[in-house]
Amino acid sequence: MSNSDLKVTVSGGHANIGNINQGDHGHLETTQSTIFQAADLDTFEQSISNIAAHNNIDFAEYQALQSQVAELIKHPEKPGFFGAVETLCEKYKWALKPLSVLFAMFIKNN
Repeated sequence: MSNSDLKVTVSGGHANIGNINQGDHGHLETTQSTIFQAADLDTFEQSISNIAAHNNIDFAEYQALQSQVAELIKHPEKPGFFGAVETLCEKYKWALKPLSVLFAMFIKNN
């Protein structure tokens, strides 16, 4: 019997896979990676810039959000990523819409 690999790539959404049978003494490994596209960050930055200007948001607060998001998306695999996203959404409520678009796969829809 030969080894074979099953690889599934999902882009822009989610996937549910169930009932994978590896046979006797089989071993199943899963990995997940998250990649943010530069265009997504550009769209986010333009959106918060427009909102900040329209709502007279302090420039320092706008810059703080921008730099925190830029740093956060560099390493989405780090522990605490989900909590950091949630904290940003709570702290910068004025930017909730662009944050929810950028981090759509991490934010719970209530």
